[in-house]
Amino acid sequence: MSRRCVLQGLAAASLAPGLLAQAQARPAAAAAIQARLAANPLLTPLRGVDDASGERHSARLVKRGHWPEALRGRFYRNGPALFERDGQRYHHWFDGDGMVQQFTLTGGELSHRGRLVQTSKLQAERKAGRFLFNALGTAIEGGPPITGPDSVNPANTNALEHAGRVLAMWEGGSAYGLDPADLSTQGPVTWRADLAGLPFTAHPKVDAAGHLWNIGTMGRHLVVWQVGPDGRLVNFQHGSSPYPGGMVHDMAVTGRYLVVPLPPVKLDFARAVGDGPRRFALDPGEPLRILVMDKADISRRRVFELPPQMVFHIGNAHEAGDGTVVLSFIGAPDVSFLDRGAVALMAGERMPAGDSLLQLARLDMTTGRVQVEQRPGNVEFPRIDPRRIGLGGPAAAQWLLSGAGWKRFEGRDGGLLHGIQLSHLPSGRLQRFDYGAQVIAEEHVLVPKPGRSGELDAWVLGTTFDAAQQATVLNLLEAADIAAGPIAQAVLPDALPLGFHGNFTAA
Repeated sequence: MSRRCVLQGLAAASLAPGLLAQAQARPAAAAAIQARLAANPLLTPLRGVDDASGERHSARLVKRGHWPEALRGRFYRNGPALFERDGQRYHHWFDGDGMVQQFTLTGGELSHRGRLVQTSKLQAERKAGRFLFNALGTAIEGGPPITGPDSVNPANTNALEHAGRVLAMWEGGSAYGLDPADLSTQGPVTWRADLAGLPFTAHPKVDAAGHLWNIGTMGRHLVVWQVGPDGRLVNFQHGSSPYPGGMVHDMAVTGRYLVVPLPPVKLDFARAVGDGPRRFALDPGEPLRILVMDKADISRRRVFELPPQMVFHIGNAHEAGDGTVVLSFIGAPDVSFLDRGAVALMAGERMPAGDSLLQLARLDMTTGRVQVEQRPGNVEFPRIDPRRIGLGGPAAAQWLLSGAGWKRFEGRDGGLLHGIQLSHLPSGRLQRFDYGAQVIAEEHVLVPKPGRSGELDAWVLGTTFDAAQQATVLNLLEAADIAAGPIAQAVLPDALPLGFHGNFTAA
């Protein structure tokens, strides 16, 4: 989403009395929401943490099954965690301050540490004892002026260890650096002095050579970052966006190209969130644009147009032998989750089940033609073998892991995922595992086994929330036999806030 538009909208929201009347959280309303969350055990993680409980350390977790000695490294998760201050509660899930979770695996032993990211926003609001800044879905009255993206940066969307530091990332501001030894916050990352504060979005891709690629948008401008394996900036490019002011969340990288979906989503800060007039909507008459740019020179580009839809996440992109770029992504027909679902969850209410489908797009770089194939199933959070990012041809990823919600359970939130699915992209074959009606399945990742090269020579690692136990569980599965379920689990003492994204770093 355009950073300039967002900042202007966040500032303007404080001038809309009608919006404040609806969006300003009040103590009584916050108490009522907590009561609703208590009555729905599946939504316990959305109670969130406070400053006092925003640091957790479990030396050892309760283990089940066999944790392989060869599985060594650090698994990170990041997501919104602090939702209330001084009786105020955010209205939108995306507004909460970020908390990074780190699971350390050392030869069959496991430990956990979680810490709130000490952003400038968090520190200022802690000192004030209340929320100060307007957020994406909540208006806050009487705060200081917003001076740049990092004034409102909650660092709450993804966590990736690269070049010896953990990057906690958000949509539109700086990445925050954390020390992997203890998750202490080092501060916003400045890749080059004259680029301080420019947007560094939450879904960078690290290619097989260790180079980190990312993008950012600012009004009509789009920027591209290339960071070397040593953590130093290799190249920075800027150009124009073919759909200014839209939402840009994810991207993919091939050997030659960067592939960026530009869904036609507009944000209206003069409207309330939730059950009132729609604040987020697809722009009528506008298509989903896929921007394909040459990595060496982003002015060499082609824009493809697909039917209008919302896209949060990409599976992968690669260059096929016939010169086409093949893109896998998750598309939804509308923005109902962004506009209403994430608001309902924060209010402790059931959210309607949506449809988000895996799609394969073949983008012909010569003719400009595009072919799209849809696959059945309600899925999200796609991941591939990380060793195949940026590769093409026979080395391209053929298996896609995703969270899944193919069953509907009476009395539970249909919009939350409860299973995982492994899709063979060429054939459409599926492997699935269902955690059950009382479990929320979060994003899982593929972890290659040391010394092995096949895509399914890997473990699947991910967290779930078990409402019956009221605890977060770390799960390990065999990629080649997903349907058999976890071969090992580790249970935390309580529930962690639900996370968005994370990554594994081998020791």
